[in-house]
Amino acid sequence: MLTAFRGELYSQNTTTFIPEEVSRLWIEGRSNINEFECEASRYFGEATLVQSDDELDFQQAAEERLYLQVEIEVDGFECGRSRMNRDLQEALKSEQFPEIVFMFDSAEFIGFIEDEENENDIFEVEILGTLTVAGNTRNIQFATKAYYLEPQRIRAIGRTTIRMTDFDVEPPTALMGLVKAEDELIVNFDLVATETEQICQICPHLQSNSQ
Repeated sequence: MLTAFRGELYSQNTTTFIPEEVSRLWIEGRSNINEFECEASRYFGEATLVQSDDELDFQQAAEERLYLQVEIEVDGFECGRSRMNRDLQEALKSEQFPEIVFMFDSAEFIGFIEDEENENDIFEVEILGTLTVAGNTRNIQFATKAYYLEPQRIRAIGRTTIRMTDFDVEPPTALMGLVKAEDELIVNFDLVATETEQICQICPHLQSNSQ
């Protein structure tokens, strides 16, 4: 079992991936009268693998340390109706806290998944990290399925459920309280990321060494 974690960087041998435009991030929820879906149209994401010389038996690769962060602009959520967009922005306090931020802490390799429709090896990973919403940070944990599309392209798919009240967010209401969203939201992602030559923007050790 692999555990990848944030820590000191022992090597400058890094590989950085950034999401392509085909990637999707969206949330699903319910109210007392209907279901809704809001897609994130503006976000930043980056994943950097830092390799060391130590060998580790994970996918026959060297030990890797992972730096991963995703930032979503709250005002970039599109729910299909301008009023819903405004209600969500107000509930998430977008003027004071304009971004939702996920930061990776660790990951555990669960195993490979057989899929007759996909010739590539699909592997499942349990991700642990922190999610900051409306200025409140909580630990979260969720499973991710990933596979390589090409040697330099990878796809990761997953979802997790959060409660707005866990982040001190009051579920939005409309029509003087006649319509009220439920507390639970399902956070979905379908990310296609490509290896780039970009220098890691979220690795503090690399940034300090480059100065």
